[in-house]
Amino acid sequence: MQTLADLLNTIPAIDPAAMSRAQRHIDGLLKPVGSLGRLEALAIQLAGMPGLNGVPHVGKKAVLVMCADHGVWEEGVAISPKEVTAIQAENMTRGTTGVCVLAAQAGANVYVIDVGIDTAEPIPGLINMRVARGSGNIASAPAMSRHLAEKLLLDVICYTRELAKNGVTLFGVGDLGMANTTPAAAIVSTITGRAPEEVVGIGANVFFAEVWLATHHSAATDFARHCS
Repeated sequence: MQTLADLLNTIPAIDPAAMSRAQRHIDGLLKPVGSLGRLEALAIQLAGMPGLNGVPHVGKKAVLVMCADHGVWEEGVAISPKEVTAIQAENMTRGTTGVCVLAAQAGANVYVIDVGIDTAEPIPGLINMRVARGSGNIASAPAMSRHLAEKLLLDVICYTRELAKNGVTLFGVGDLGMANTTPAAAIVSTITGRAPEEVVGIGANVFFAEVWLATHHSAATDFARHCS
């Protein structure tokens, strides 16, 4: 059985020669050098992706949204009730959320994936990859076991590969879940080694920012301690 480590080792490096060719081509166009800003950098990055042979091509487009509830919600780090995760996930299946409207404008399909929504039964219309009914509370325990985390990553990778086989060449990813910015900040803090206060923001809780920041910082700090 292929492991996550095995799969990561198969990812090829970018093609620097192709990126250089793309840079020269863009710089030679009838426009001021660098005038398109970030758009130019993205085009050059795309040209360097393995398998494209230096010719950027976008076929079908897909946005994968992973939906789950977070145990750290119990710490008061979110302004919305936990049930909003399930409500918004269901709304996505109807195409009525912001990401669905923007994706439609870009000609991209949205795939809504349940990886851990805290409901008794799976929500109709969602792709079911649920590994648990919500994660653990990172302020007091691990969010999940390493085994479950790797299984989930491998499941999503396999699903993405199937989409690629069916012509999808451009993927966008996102997540949905009340209190999701707390584990996101905690993970960034742990991976980068930066202090929690440097990566914690106010999320959606703008009305109670001062109290929320203190709680959010505490939860992120607790998470870092569990990972050390």
